[in-house]
Amino acid sequence: MTPTDASPPGLPESAQRPVLFTDLDDTLFQTARKMTEPVCASRLAAEATNGHHSYMTVSQAAMTAWLLKATCLVPVTARSTEALSRCRIPFDSWKIASNGAVILSPDGKIERDWSHHISRLSGEAEAGLEALNAETAKHNAVERFRHWIVREEGRPIYFCVKSNGEEAWLDDLEGFLRTLAGEQFVYHRNGNNLSFTPQGISKRAAVAHLIDIRSEIRHGIILAMGDSLTDLPFMQLANMMMIPPASQVASAIGKE
Repeated sequence: MTPTDASPPGLPESAQRPVLFTDLDDTLFQTARKMTEPVCASRLAAEATNGHHSYMTVSQAAMTAWLLKATCLVPVTARSTEALSRCRIPFDSWKIASNGAVILSPDGKIERDWSHHISRLSGEAEAGLEALNAETAKHNAVERFRHWIVREEGRPIYFCVKSNGEEAWLDDLEGFLRTLAGEQFVYHRNGNNLSFTPQGISKRAAVAHLIDIRSEIRHGIILAMGDSLTDLPFMQLANMMMIPPASQVASAIGKE
């Protein structure tokens, strides 16, 4: 019996391809300052409102082009839906944004069951997110940091801080913010990104929900790719995982 014969009947041809859930930043592309080769306008991957656009290397561009043909490529990103809309990669399947808070169908509609679930979690976390944002503002008199609450459908989703200078500046915030966040939030630090996401909102939870509601994904081959330790939970739902060689995950493996 061929793999196609083994697939559930009645599925569209595209569903016979593997589904690849993939992180975006530092996996498929990166900001210009992280590029290991000269940036090229033809490999612009995502535009940024602050002008710090993201690009693909030659190998990343070739791999992404191949993946778009060989798989159903599903982005799983911390980017908001607005930031994801500025990505140049032509994703035409499902999309997961804002650290798993939003699931978008191929026609761009919000998956409402998931949205209702996130609405409850967001409401419970709103006061804590506002406290994190306000406390950071008190320590930012000279604007060493940019910080904000990511919102979707008018709801607060997670809190993010980035340094306007050296990544090490985040060390000055990390300790007291983690204490303030307590057990209500999942802490994440990777490079110049420091974030706090409410318990229950995660890439893994969103991927698990999508697998559960879509039989063509559940009964197919599932692959996953990511660079960060916080990507590992959703990647573990796949049949096979892939990681970039220069990544937080690869560094952690190298320390073992």
